[in-house]
Amino acid sequence: MNTILLTGNTRLFPTEALAYFNTAHSVYIADKNRNDVKESIPENIRSFSTDPSDNDFGRIFEAGRISAVWYVTHCADGGKPVDETDRIEAILQQCARSGVGRMVVITESTDPADYRWMIGKWSEPEEAGQKVEMAVVCLPLVSGTDINRSRLSRIFKLMQKKRFVSLKGTAGSPAAILTIRELCSLLVRMTSESWFRPGIYSATGNITSLENFREVLLSCRPDAQIGFTGKDGEMQKIPGTDPRGSVVIELPAPYMGGLDGSLEEMYSLPAMIDWKETVAAQYAKLIQESEDRLPFREKAAAYLGRFGRFSVVILDLLVMFVITEFLAKITSDSVYFKIVDVRLLYVVLMGMMHGLAAGSGAAVLQCIMLVLRYKEIGISGLLLFYNVENWIPFVYYLTAGVICGYTHQKNEQKIRSVSAENGLIRKKYLFLNDAYRESVRDKKELRAQVLSEEESYRKLYEAIRRLSQRTPEAVCVESVKVIRELLDNNTFCIYQINPANGRAYLLSCCRENATRSQINTAQFPEMMNAVGNGGTWRNTGFMEGAPMYASMVSFERILSPESGNKDVIRLLVTVEQAAQEQQSLWYVSHFSILCGLLQDALEHASLRERVLE
Repeated sequence: MNTILLTGNTRLFPTEALAYFNTAHSVYIADKNRNDVKESIPENIRSFSTDPSDNDFGRIFEAGRISAVWYVTHCADGGKPVDETDRIEAILQQCARSGVGRMVVITESTDPADYRWMIGKWSEPEEAGQKVEMAVVCLPLVSGTDINRSRLSRIFKLMQKKRFVSLKGTAGSPAAILTIRELCSLLVRMTSESWFRPGIYSATGNITSLENFREVLLSCRPDAQIGFTGKDGEMQKIPGTDPRGSVVIELPAPYMGGLDGSLEEMYSLPAMIDWKETVAAQYAKLIQESEDRLPFREKAAAYLGRFGRFSVVILDLLVMFVITEFLAKITSDSVYFKIVDVRLLYVVLMGMMHGLAAGSGAAVLQCIMLVLRYKEIGISGLLLFYNVENWIPFVYYLTAGVICGYTHQKNEQKIRSVSAENGLIRKKYLFLNDAYRESVRDKKELRAQVLSEEESYRKLYEAIRRLSQRTPEAVCVESVKVIRELLDNNTFCIYQINPANGRAYLLSCCRENATRSQINTAQFPEMMNAVGNGGTWRNTGFMEGAPMYASMVSFERILSPESGNKDVIRLLVTVEQAAQEQQSLWYVSHFSILCGLLQDALEHASLRERVLE
């Protein structure tokens, strides 16, 4: 069974969708903001409180063999458009390192990220590593989600507040609505298929009109104020509505960057789901939720997110201080609490829970309260200072706060040290894992080269036999076929140099796959200097217009049998273009050997031609 890693804005998928995923795939969830993960999802779904921005995110890939990653962007289903290129790049790097070959990004047309660039980059990565095929799914209006701030949820809340909702467009404007169950079925099919096509696709869903969508909303709440905003921005008047204080809602538009197809066409759905029922069910679920506790939870979450751990410590310190003083007051006359100091217990708890600063602060607070209690029974500050016996409670509080806080801080330091050590071990493991993958890759390449070398003698013998022709022209014709086959390159060409004008003209046997008919040798003095000295030219600087490799071969030919005049024919042998794996010393060496073989074959053919004449 394949394992799917779901991360990003996972609230797009309700718990029912997660249970559906789990029937076809094993599911990992990586999301810090999902509070219902451990409570309502199936037990066999593993959840991780992390996201791609954390250093611990890579550990999820070590938990098991992941076949694909699904990433839900922040702007999916009506969120604020944010450029999440860095987060997606971090996931792609981790996928390439861990051998995960597929990634699906679920987003909307408002997403500012350049997905075309990312798809091209990771389809053929420049760095050594496995490529990652990436598909982007652009969503229309989605119904049936659990996102509190989704586009449909905002419309429902405006309807509850009796605000006028203005749908951007006219009554006949088209609208696309996709149910969450249809989206889940498409994603499962994308991951289950053996073939996978990178690109940007649309999930169109059900095509309807804004007027039909308005009627469905009114069926959920008949007293809702819903209208349209025309193309010119003016509000269309609808009888029985008051457009004052309206809020304009724009449904998702088609992706403007160009699409590679529709998911419904590539992965046919078994049955279309009635989107009207899902909209009504989502509205009913929103009504059933408690509305009085939700604002407090949102405010508390925002407060804790802004001030972090410090706010929790201060809040705990003050609340427990008030509770301690209340308990100390009501138990001061009890016989059973004469031997129990509630204030000392408060100091110990604060120090053990929050560290040295909190323990010292709790001790100072209790010392202040102790001074006030002494003052209430008539002990002045001067008497309190000179009577050493009165110092004992203060020493107890301060000592307990410092010792307990130091113990907590020491344990935290030990935990951080162990975590840092584990992180270092993990980095070493990843380094060794990368080194192992590199060694396996080098072993495969070396094996391929060894097998190629074993075949080289046979190929060389066959090449010598095939180049044993009677005339130099026949040698050139056969050499183009042989060398193109041996070099696995169809751009191997032979030019004859004209000494009168310095131009090299393409032989007729090289017309196939040729990009030009002649070369002006004066434009490339470095190349001509190299080949003129009997060497092989390598276009390491990627000079425009110059071939990647070049060499010169020559042979003598009798111009007239009567006069016996001879002429030296010079040929420029080139490889016009070379792939990345063909830009190596091993390849250049083979090219030089074949050029030498061609030189010998031409000389033998010329000699044979003179003897026969």
